[in-house]
Amino acid sequence: MASRLGSILKLAAIGAPVVSAAASSYYPLDVHVLHTFSDPTWLENLAIRGNGELLTTQLAPSPALYQVNRLTGEPTTVATWDADEWKGALGIAETATDIFYVILSAFIDDDFVKTSGTNSIFEVDMTTFALASDGVSVETNATVTHLVDIPEADFLNGMATLDDEHIFVGDVYSGVVYVIDVTTGDYQVAGNDTLMKYSVDGSVASTNLGSNGLKVRDGYLYWTNTARGFLARAPFGSDGVLTAAGEIVATNLAKADDFQFASDGTAFIAQNQEDTLSAAWGVEDGTAVVAEALAGSNISTILAGVTSPKFGRTSTDCNRLYLSTSGALGLPINGTVTVAGTISYVDIDFS
Repeated sequence: MASRLGSILKLAAIGAPVVSAAASSYYPLDVHVLHTFSDPTWLENLAIRGNGELLTTQLAPSPALYQVNRLTGEPTTVATWDADEWKGALGIAETATDIFYVILSAFIDDDFVKTSGTNSIFEVDMTTFALASDGVSVETNATVTHLVDIPEADFLNGMATLDDEHIFVGDVYSGVVYVIDVTTGDYQVAGNDTLMKYSVDGSVASTNLGSNGLKVRDGYLYWTNTARGFLARAPFGSDGVLTAAGEIVATNLAKADDFQFASDGTAFIAQNQEDTLSAAWGVEDGTAVVAEALAGSNISTILAGVTSPKFGRTSTDCNRLYLSTSGALGLPINGTVTVAGTISYVDIDFS
């Protein structure tokens, strides 16, 4: 794969990125829109059910969770929450089969600083969820249960599964990661690493967002740092607590948001406020590799505010990378342009 993705893509024209001759046989990656939501909509995160259907969380205009049909793009509302109590729905992760956990965030201002409210975690049991024969209407609802509040948290965002009974949850503002026991709701600080902070030694940061997307792979917790533009990792013990200082494993990732590993270890990273999807190879080597752009650009609406990439889970779409977008609501393109949030996809050639 690296040989096919090895050239940095030069993404320029609105909706029509161009590539060097060396990569033109395979790229640019074509972005296909599966569904366009109402305008404005900020879709923040993605998860894929075992049956192949997509789940996406909504940060704005109100907290919600949708299921999106992977074939037709048709969305169905799974759950909504009180917009007077929470700002929006953010991170989502699956522990046991079809048992998902969702972050509900406190209220924040335009600089992502908490103004009021409490961050909460909810369980969404999709084993009870079923659609009617029309494939759209809900026949039986998901079972939605409040798990725990984390009142000391500022702005919870990223989430990753440790095991069937534990999840990692990151505070993107304070740069602290918690590990939560989903059987009891008990939690503790798992990491408070310098590389999780949006600013170091009082330096001026481009945004108040530090550790953002979270993933677990081979005994390491990986995270993106939005303000500082890198992917980092640290090992953790059996209790989920980090056991060593973090190390940077990929750079050139300005405004990095959520990310996804392919089976070969390639990291695909959504750069929300750069409107760009990038990839990094060799991050498991522990050296700071340079990520390369694959689709979108900060002057294009094709991936406006791309927030999260997730690979499909069926035999027919396992090489399809689904992408949620915010419509560039976090940082309008050219200072003024926003569009409706979408679920889109790109197909990755691993041969």
